[in-house]
Amino acid sequence: MALVSGSLLFGGITSLPARAVAQEEGGFGTGPFLASSPVEQIARDIERAQSLRRVKDLQYTFAQYGEYGLWADMASLFASNAEYIDGDTTIRGQEAIRGHFLRQFGGGRNGLVVGQLRNQMFYAPVVTLSVDGGSATGRWTELTMTGTMNGRADWSGGMQVNDYVKEDGVWKISRMRVIPQFAGPYETGWFTPTANTPLVPYHYTPGLAGRPVPIESGDADRTPRNIPLADLEQTVAAMNAEDQVRNLQNIYGYYQDRKMWDDVTDLFTSDGVLEIAGVGVYDGVAGIRRALERDGPAGLQRGQINDQIQLHTVITIDPNGVEAQGRGLQLGMLTPELGVGQWQVSTFVNRYVLQDGKWRIREMRIYPKMKADYYEGWHRSSIVDPVPTGAAAPDRASPASNSPQLSPVIPAFFTNPVTRQAPSYPTGFRIVGDDRLVPGPVVPAVVETARTEDQRVAEARRRLDVSKAYDAVENISSTFGYYLDDWKWDEFVQNMAVDGTRPQGAGFYVGREHLYRAMLESHLAPWSESNPLDGIRLHLRIQPVIDVTPDARSAKIRTRMFLYFANSTRAGAWNSGMYPNDTAVLEEGVWKMRVGGVIDETYFNSSSYAEGWARSRPRGAVTPGAPRQASRNGNPISFAPDIPWSLYADYRRRNFSTTNYPDIKPMWFAYRNPISGRTPEYYCPDILTCFGP
Repeated sequence: MALVSGSLLFGGITSLPARAVAQEEGGFGTGPFLASSPVEQIARDIERAQSLRRVKDLQYTFAQYGEYGLWADMASLFASNAEYIDGDTTIRGQEAIRGHFLRQFGGGRNGLVVGQLRNQMFYAPVVTLSVDGGSATGRWTELTMTGTMNGRADWSGGMQVNDYVKEDGVWKISRMRVIPQFAGPYETGWFTPTANTPLVPYHYTPGLAGRPVPIESGDADRTPRNIPLADLEQTVAAMNAEDQVRNLQNIYGYYQDRKMWDDVTDLFTSDGVLEIAGVGVYDGVAGIRRALERDGPAGLQRGQINDQIQLHTVITIDPNGVEAQGRGLQLGMLTPELGVGQWQVSTFVNRYVLQDGKWRIREMRIYPKMKADYYEGWHRSSIVDPVPTGAAAPDRASPASNSPQLSPVIPAFFTNPVTRQAPSYPTGFRIVGDDRLVPGPVVPAVVETARTEDQRVAEARRRLDVSKAYDAVENISSTFGYYLDDWKWDEFVQNMAVDGTRPQGAGFYVGREHLYRAMLESHLAPWSESNPLDGIRLHLRIQPVIDVTPDARSAKIRTRMFLYFANSTRAGAWNSGMYPNDTAVLEEGVWKMRVGGVIDETYFNSSSYAEGWARSRPRGAVTPGAPRQASRNGNPISFAPDIPWSLYADYRRRNFSTTNYPDIKPMWFAYRNPISGRTPEYYCPDILTCFGP
């Protein structure tokens, strides 16, 4: 793959010094500029806005390299004098970091052997840029799965709070701080090391999360000069396209969850192709539908779970503006029938095309890395999907030698974002997925519209604000979960709009004062040294679909609720659900949550680590011998909600009250199918108006 992951014009990623806190107030994307012309002003703003994206791409690329044991390329993402801090261990310098990765992660060898897993996943980013535009800081939650077939398997995880810097014009990691919070072997699950889990300090305030690109012009030397306006317009168009393609990929995952096969196939072009390595290649919409139905007919049946979590998606937009590529991770938590639990880890390498103004999937290539029985573990079980025959047979072969689960192959990477070279693949491995399954698209002729320079700059700035909003909204969405986990109620309500609302107890509380009182009363005293956190309870908001209005003033947010928890006496376990109806608004230049945490309720939950998600137990049942965690929330609230749940009786009747796993709970959507316009069965564009009287 020849495309460079990142900007068409600017390379880079950045990191946040404390002085950025001063940028709490003021307009979003407005203010004094050192640049001398409107074109230079927007060039500067484009570069700074792109920095946030390149930070996230750098972190995701780090994870992708680690998944296939490319230790040298992982280390190449660090600055020359960088630090890697893992608990009490500090490694300084890029070369020392490379050696550490080779020894610690690779056992002295490059690459991973067939049957070896190193799946380091990063969730819920909050990334902020420094005032001068030369550095950034990002907060991430980490969960890592490691192991070797017929060996051992382990869990580990915690937080990372990392710094990034622009060195010699290229964005790099300057400090990676790994903050371990839990670990354990697969057989027993993970535990926290002590009864008290320290809170991880925040590098940002609610205002910084909601406006991650400061308004000051910063360093005049960083202002790009003499870039043609047409090139700037192309770059902004590419940023908008990144948003749309990322939404498309995440929407694909949600449709997979529910086996919404009609909606999945809608996302492909008519000549689209799906390859599942080791299974086969399926051509066209009819072929893709046959491939999907290998997992059964449309719609989840009682006892089934088909969660397909989309992670680490790195998008590149071709300079022609009509083609894109995406590479990422798909984590499957599967139950084909009640009582059967399976893990699945795959790499996807996709091509997308712009047709009739909409981005569609043209090539999807799935490379299985691991599939295993939950109750045995990925070190004791390897489930290999067979090549189907009969009606489900593929149109073309994809041999087992193309599957990383079975053979020493690596799905092709994009160009290294730091070295701008192809990655250094380990010897003995073959590269797959770097060819086309269908010919490249025809690039239509560009028809120019007569506009003045001022009109062009104004339109470019409007479109830039839409993409800046996308990143700000992802920040405040992630921060909503972090503040909730840490019971930071002052910060929690400051992350909400003036008229912000969320459900708690008997209904919705509206406005910061009522939200604060409701959260404080319904929970015990906030975490502190005298009231320490007794484990981890993470409300991770991942796989976002963010729809920003054209005026960049409001947005809809759909996220997956990926909740896991553990303490020092009880192993970690999972809940899964959705936040399908959240919204955000731009308020005095800062993005805020307006409707937050409106959940479809959990779709499944683990009663214990040993039982996993696939073995149903009555609600509230406790596994024999397992200690019950004391409830630290759900206390009664002394005053009535502003919007009682009784006004949403129909919603609660259909969604909350009557259906629990192993029956299939309805899933609500706030958007129609982005390609076909198909309306989902459970459609609610605005929860505050959908179900009321």
